[in-house]
Amino acid sequence: MPAGHADEISMLLAYLDQYREIMIWKIEDLDEAQARWRPTERANSLLNLIVHLTGVEWSWSERVIAGNEVDRDREAEFRELDEVGVEKAIQAYRAAAARTNEIARGMKPDDACRGEAGFSVRWVLTHLVEETARHAGHADITRELIDGRVGFSPADPE
Repeated sequence: MPAGHADEISMLLAYLDQYREIMIWKIEDLDEAQARWRPTERANSLLNLIVHLTGVEWSWSERVIAGNEVDRDREAEFRELDEVGVEKAIQAYRAAAARTNEIARGMKPDDACRGEAGFSVRWVLTHLVEETARHAGHADITRELIDGRVGFSPADPE
């Protein structure tokens, strides 16, 4: 849990880091078949969720906050991911998270985003916390259906 008296950017990133680690924990020890399993035909697999959140991070931090060009195929994040495995997906997610943190630490909460008018850094980071926490909830349910594991970390009782 983030410190109660940190500056706003640090606190938002600490919450974001917490939910990122939950997402990684939900998938990192699964085999490829388990990571690709979908609880329903229309639901997302844990692998899809990690790939999607990687795209979300790149898009919001690089494109919206920093104003850089980003090549993202949002629809591809939800299709079958034959070319992406668990390890590669986690590495990409960690790289995107590190880049988001790097960009955000160089900004102030009220700074306007360079890539899209109307957004502040605070808004984007709050959105990333919301998006990641939402999908961590989905991941928790999916992981429970796979093998019964639930919670925030491996230390949580089953």
